[in-house]
Amino acid sequence: MIRAYRCTDEAELVAAWNAALPYDPIDAATFRRKVLLDPNFDPEWLPVAEVEGRLGGFCLCLRDRVQASPGWITAFGVVPEHRRTGLGSALLDRALELFTGAGCPRVSIAPYVPHYFVPGVDERNYAEGLAFLQRRGFETVSRPLSMDANLVLFDYGPFAAREERLRAEGIDVRGLLPHEFLPLLAYLREHASPDWLRDARELLTDITRGLATEAQFTVAVRGDRQIVGYCQFRGEHFGPFGVREDLQGRGIGTVLLAQCLQTMRRQGLHNAWVLWTSDEAAARVYSKLGFRETRRFAVVRREL
Repeated sequence: MIRAYRCTDEAELVAAWNAALPYDPIDAATFRRKVLLDPNFDPEWLPVAEVEGRLGGFCLCLRDRVQASPGWITAFGVVPEHRRTGLGSALLDRALELFTGAGCPRVSIAPYVPHYFVPGVDERNYAEGLAFLQRRGFETVSRPLSMDANLVLFDYGPFAAREERLRAEGIDVRGLLPHEFLPLLAYLREHASPDWLRDARELLTDITRGLATEAQFTVAVRGDRQIVGYCQFRGEHFGPFGVREDLQGRGIGTVLLAQCLQTMRRQGLHNAWVLWTSDEAAARVYSKLGFRETRRFAVVRREL
């Protein structure tokens, strides 16, 4: 039976999620924060498959409830013992009915802001699920990757000369100063995506609450006050990071990344990870500093 999510399903749904998606487990607190409290969440849009009184699968669907927009599937899984029984097809059929009925022009398994878990379908670890989606008309539109680096032996020394060269050119790479919140936000509004602006604003807000520090931002500053690039981290999660387009190719991004990793190492962190990047140029910069590909994802889409 395919039905809508009920509040009494929480424990079973989390268990089914972890059985179906073992490389992307969650706990109840994460489920509440990133699913139930999402402003676009609607229990009807979380169809679940009930088999003999137990949950055998689920499909988390989202769309903008204020204005017409494409739709997203942010999590979709069937527990192993119920695969190849038609549950996945039934869940997807229900999801497509919801999207079509709401007038969504297309549906994607892709990053959904503000709450997503992975940027697509893990090509290696969920190869069976990806093949199923392809048979149902989903096409791959991009292949972002996640990357990880071990910081234990990270050495900033080789990058010091680049930092000095940039300083001679009038560009200083350093930690964010307490009075630079507004210049950073101005840079992000003009040169970054709304998602990056939102993420940075949240981290800046955490600083005012004593939950973070300015050291979690590294900035490239031209002259006295013009920010032309930045990066940030939360725990071992590195990113986003970027440099103003007209100044790219001068080594600013490399020094930003190296300084940020050095700060993370000084704070006792042993690893750094990038959830995803679809920018091959950025991936090359990451690889120069010890990052290696961990997972490759397929962002898939189907027109409705």
